[in-house]
This record gives sequence, C-alpha cells and structure tokens, in this order.
Amino acid sequence: MRYDERLWEDAMEDWTLDDSARVWVHVANRRMTKDEACMVQLHLEQFVAGWQAHGAALTAQALVVNGWMVVLAVDERLQQPTGCSIDASVSVLKQIEGLHPSMADLDVFDRMAVLHRPASGSTWTRTPLSTFWAQRKAGLLDDSEHVFDTTVSTLGELKTRGVVPMASSWHAAMW
Repeated sequence: MRYDERLWEDAMEDWTLDDSARVWVHVANRRMTKDEACMVQLHLEQFVAGWQAHGAALTAQALVVNGWMVVLAVDERLQQPTGCSIDASVSVLKQIEGLHPSMADLDVFDRMAVLHRPASGSTWTRTPLSTFWAQRKAGLLDDSEHVFDTTVSTLGELKTRGVVPMASSWHAAMW
C-alpha cells in the first residue's frame, strides 16, 4: 500500500487493535511525499514493535494516512502506557525530521491548523486555524466540509468520528 495515497476509509480497515485502544493523532505541517511517508511508517513500525512500559511490551500500532496523518494506538487493556513510554512516543515523532534531509521541515506537533477536504473530494488541505475560521465566516467553507478531528482519544472514536462534516465537529460550536 502506498502510504501517501491511503484513503481515510481504507486505512481505518487496517487497524487490528480493539476499538477501546488509546490513540494519539497528529497532522503534519505539510503533505509527505510517498518516500517520506514510507520512511515515517517504517520508523513508527520499528518503534511500536519494541515499545514498552516499565519493561512490559505494549500492544500497539501506527499508521501514516494520506501523507498527512500520523496515528499511534495502544491497547490499554493488556498493558497501560506510562509517562515514560508516552515520552518515548513523543521522542520518536520528533525524530521524524531527522530521518532524511527532505524532512528537516516536517512537524507533526503544530495543533494550530485544520486538515479538511470537500465532502465530495479526497484531497486534503491544511489551513491555519485562524484562516480556516475566516474562510468559514466568509462562506467559503460550509457545514458539509469534512474535517479531521485530532481530539479523538480511542480507536473507536477515530473510526467513527475521526473525519466528520464540519457541522458535526467541535468547529461547529465556534459558530
């Protein structure tokens, strides 16, 4: 599978963890190229294969979706992550920018942007939050615009409301 071209819906079928698994979702500051997305996917797969909490293996999974989204998940029913193991996941995400010179500008920690797409489209756009709301106010975006919700906390939530129309998202409360 080409990680830079995964459709959101197709990627959701790739999860093998229980829907109660805890997730951390990140959006890159730019769309990764195919090669970059594959490097990040491999980097994260290697990390989750050895991810531990106080010496106990964590059952975890990671996916890069559409070159924009980076998702880590862990099944807390088997072993809960600890502060140190969560810190390790943050560290591995920070290492992304050093995987290749082309990725020196890649940042998955900027939360001041919205990833969205038209309801009938598959092309995602990352827009600074203030610009997104200004476009909404100007009528350039409507309630049917799909947004990626980075506030979900479980895999089940990610599958059912990770991508929703703006009218059903937390953004709707802003209007």
